[in-house]
Amino acid sequence: MPQSRHPSSRRRPEEKKEAEDVFVDKTMEVVRWSKANTQIILLGAIVVVVLFAGILYYRSHRASVLEQAVAQLEEVQSAVAFGERESAKIQLNQYLDRFEGTVYALEARLMLGQVLLEEGNMNEAIEVLAPAVQAMEKQPLGVQAAFLMAAAYEEADRKEDAERLFLRIARTADMSFQVREALSGAARLRTQAGNLNGAAQLFEEILGTLEEGDPDRSYWEMRLAEVSYRP
Repeated sequence: MPQSRHPSSRRRPEEKKEAEDVFVDKTMEVVRWSKANTQIILLGAIVVVVLFAGILYYRSHRASVLEQAVAQLEEVQSAVAFGERESAKIQLNQYLDRFEGTVYALEARLMLGQVLLEEGNMNEAIEVLAPAVQAMEKQPLGVQAAFLMAAAYEEADRKEDAERLFLRIARTADMSFQVREALSGAARLRTQAGNLNGAAQLFEEILGTLEEGDPDRSYWEMRLAEVSYRP
C-alpha cells in the first residue's frame, strides 16, 4: 500500500519558490533604485572618501605638530637650565602662542610660571598658570601648576585665595603626598591667620590619610598638638 506524503512535504517546494521570488524581487528593487539614484550613490562615496582622507590628514598633521612641540620644548628647557631667563621667557611665550591646546603647552606654562615666580612677578605668574590650573582635574601637571599658583598667591599677600587653592588641590590630587602637602599649606595659612581650630581640623584630616603604624604620624601629631594647645 503506497505511503501518503505528509502535507508539509508538499508545501516545501512552494514555500522555497515563494522565498526565491521574494529575494529576486528585492534584488531587482535594489538594482532599479541604484540605477535611478546613481548620482546620490556617487556623491555618498565621494563624501566617505573625503572624510577618510581628512581623518588621515588630521592624524598626520597632529603627529607632526606634537613632534615639533617636543623638539622646541627641549630647546626652551635648555635655555631655562642655562639661566637664559629673558630668552627663555620670550621662547616660552612664543611656544604657547603656537602650541596652545597640547599637553606640552601645560608643561611650558609650568616652566614660565616658575621663572616668573622666581623673579618675583607674582601677578604674571598667576595669569600664566591659571589655564594649567583649570585643567587640574584632567592633567597631573595641573596639580603642580596649582601648587606654584598657591605660592604666588601667598607671596602676593592673597592668603585667602592661596588657602582656597590649597584646599582645592587636596580635593583633586590623586597622590596622597600631594593631598598632605596641600592640607599642610592650608593649615599653615590658617595658623598665621589665628584660625587654630581650623588648622587643627586640617591636621586631623592629614592624620586620617595615614595608617596607624605609619612613621610619619608622629610628625603630624606634633603639628596638631602645636595648634591645639597654643594659648
